Amino acid sequence: MMKRTYIGEKAEMVDDMSKAVLANSNDINASNWFLVLRSATGLLKCCLDKCVSQEQSAFVEGRSILDNALIATEVIHALKRKTQGRRGELALKIDISNAYDKVDWGFLREVMTKMGFTDVWIRWVMMCVSSVNYSVLMNYDQVGPILPGRGLRQGDPLSPYLFILVTECLTALIHQVVGRGDLHGVRICRGALEVSHILFADHCFLFCRANVAEVNELLRILHTYEQASGQEVNLVKSEVFISRNMSQAAKEDLSRILGVKLVLGTGIYLGLPSMVGRSKKALFSYINDRIWKIINSWRGRALSKAGKEIMIKSVLQAISSYVMSMFILHASLIDDIEKMINAFWWRGGNNNNKGIHWLAWERLACPKAHGGLGFRNFEAFNKAMVAKQVWNIVQNPESLVAKLIKARYFPHSSLFEAPLGYNPSFAWRSMWQAGQILSLGCRWRIESGYNIRVMHDPWLRGSANRWVPSPQPAGVYQLSVRDLLHENYKAWNIAKVRNLFSKDVAERILDTPLVSSVREDKVVWEEERNGCYSVKSGYKLAMRYIIGSNKYHVVGNWNGIWKAQAPHKARHLLWRLCRGCLPTRFRLLERRVECTLNCPVCDEEIEDELHIFFRCAVARDSWCAAGLSSVLHNAAYQQTNAMNRIFAVCSNESSDIVGRVTMLLWCIWHNRNNKLWNDNVQMPRQIGRYAFDAWNDWYSVHKLQSNSVSGTTKRDLVRWEKPALDWVKCNVDVGFVSGSGKTSVGLCFRDNSGHFMAGMTHWQQTVISSVEGEAWTLLLAMEEARHRGLYRVQFECDSKVLVEAIHMKRRGNSEFLSIVHDILSLMSSFINFEVKFVRRQTNLVAHTLARAANSWSGFHRFENIPLCIEHLVFNEMQ
Repeated sequence: MMKRTYIGEKAEMVDDMSKAVLANSNDINASNWFLVLRSATGLLKCCLDKCVSQEQSAFVEGRSILDNALIATEVIHALKRKTQGRRGELALKIDISNAYDKVDWGFLREVMTKMGFTDVWIRWVMMCVSSVNYSVLMNYDQVGPILPGRGLRQGDPLSPYLFILVTECLTALIHQVVGRGDLHGVRICRGALEVSHILFADHCFLFCRANVAEVNELLRILHTYEQASGQEVNLVKSEVFISRNMSQAAKEDLSRILGVKLVLGTGIYLGLPSMVGRSKKALFSYINDRIWKIINSWRGRALSKAGKEIMIKSVLQAISSYVMSMFILHASLIDDIEKMINAFWWRGGNNNNKGIHWLAWERLACPKAHGGLGFRNFEAFNKAMVAKQVWNIVQNPESLVAKLIKARYFPHSSLFEAPLGYNPSFAWRSMWQAGQILSLGCRWRIESGYNIRVMHDPWLRGSANRWVPSPQPAGVYQLSVRDLLHENYKAWNIAKVRNLFSKDVAERILDTPLVSSVREDKVVWEEERNGCYSVKSGYKLAMRYIIGSNKYHVVGNWNGIWKAQAPHKARHLLWRLCRGCLPTRFRLLERRVECTLNCPVCDEEIEDELHIFFRCAVARDSWCAAGLSSVLHNAAYQQTNAMNRIFAVCSNESSDIVGRVTMLLWCIWHNRNNKLWNDNVQMPRQIGRYAFDAWNDWYSVHKLQSNSVSGTTKRDLVRWEKPALDWVKCNVDVGFVSGSGKTSVGLCFRDNSGHFMAGMTHWQQTVISSVEGEAWTLLLAMEEARHRGLYRVQFECDSKVLVEAIHMKRRGNSEFLSIVHDILSLMSSFINFEVKFVRRQTNLVAHTLARAANSWSGFHRFENIPLCIEHLVFNEMQ
């Protein structure tokens, strides 16, 4: 099967057509080829981290493009700070010409052989690489085929991973020379690792001492790599930056030997500036320029408010995201960005009309559920993005970037206690500021307890303060959490805790649950169920605590507005009506716009929201014509302002009625504007009929998925089913008693006839989340099944989150996923253990046992059926 590409006019279209023809004419061969390609890609991706050195960050799971950008920034900053000493250092950024197109196939085959790949694997991979030919289209005539002898086809999923293997040879050459002592990397501080190079695919940074011998050695390495792999360094686009302790003459001599230009900084690396000077606003001003350019390109488009919302969220807000993931931008720069987007949002249809800014950006940036539009607060988003890099360093302390950052800024402490330091880089200054978010949302997960300091680390559970409050007795400040546990087993030493702490603090500590497994203590992000930081949850926390967005929240049924079954533009009108952003004449006068107050439609009363939509004669007749007079005259909706009327309708009426009302209000407002600007007014009957027809047309196209598939989906089973022959079924559930702090467990084993085999109840006086309780219950059930010698067991629970986590083998830092890890370990030993999600109606026996456990003392095993579930078991046996 050959991959055929056409070169020439309309080649792309012909290429797609040829693929379709080939696929249809030879389905078996095409399917086999794609199967081999996808299989090879998946297998290579899984083992890439074992084949590739830590200097390469591209396409390797767990590594990021920002790791390289951060290392480059720190090294360049170190060279910039180096103003003394006889030994200079340099950073060489090289550009590789047509990197993918020049890979030698023979060299690629030898690389895979040296790395230990099998002959069968290599043959498969080379078949995928070499099965390509090119044809030239001249006047729609095919000339060719041209059979290449080198190059990786860009667009194939396998090509990036193969290119990474090729670049690994450059890493091997550099490591070999560094090992001999002929080349030395750069240390950003005392005690830091030497960095000789970093790679991200074909983006390469090389570091060495600034002397003729090492520069020549570097050129020799590059020449050897070029000759072997077929790659070619483009010296014209390459740059060198030399530390400031070297004279200008020496710098120029070295740049002449290298054949590249000497620069004061290294410009842009991986899309980010690798050296940040004092004028940070000027450096990042290109972001504002890009946003302004895009906004200007939209001036000729007649966008509705709904359309503008989509364009802002999908385009304008995304422009600065990449830069914000590493650097915290200057406050004035962020302010300018928000002003530009805010001006675009409120601008009128006329290109020269700036419009009235009815609400400040801070209010628009509130969530939709609190009266805003969900636009980004760029200050909070910026910190949340940078906090992601801080989290990666905390979670991956063995990565190259984490080792460098720790050696430079906090060699003898944790990252949370790190000082800003002397003359820090702008990247570290940004991370140091963003660390505030992690400090607010992180705590330690107790495993061994050795690494958690009682008074200096956050480790208590619950939404309250995660730190043990001060002051405490002097001896407590030197203790670790391990000192509060029993020596021989993992449980709180109750007597010791009560002796050391006051009553309320001791109760909080004793209420903190402990996972039975003993692993390494880990930092957990409290705002996510899996315990791992996400920008989304970090942004929410920043808005809540740092920005203080709660003061901009407006109470009301805003979700009812956004869930209305009506066109998005109509929902936007409803939101503007409730936020007082509609340019009625009453609102315009409040803004000191000179105009008459009378309604332009009826010319009888002052035009405000309540009049134009509810009290105007034309509006009232339109409600009747649309068949909504009962809603208009309903006594429950006679509030004194339009906002409360809308909220009441959204709260009490059906979704269909709310959608029709929303569409009618949009039609009334459209008619008002048509009268004002075109002196053309419709009759109420026409308005009501148009609203009715427009909503029906919209609704017929945008029916809810639940309604469209309700006739075809199979109803979930609502009765308990007996297990298969020779199998046992175990139903498990957890219960919580509000106010008591108890977590209770109930589980029941039944055979394939539905007869009761055994049961168990248990409760503990600790506060844990519902998903942790479900996971803990399931783990107890599996251990009970193992204790009873049951090896073919189907476990059923009504926690969909737990079952999905088990089936998808999710990993994370939280206590919940730690218990899931124990469940998966136990299931690996018993291959006939199955876990299934069921509805609450089919899990009534376990649910009843869990509730009854609260009235019994401690732990109970039942060999005979308890009275509380006897009738349920007999009913389900039928």
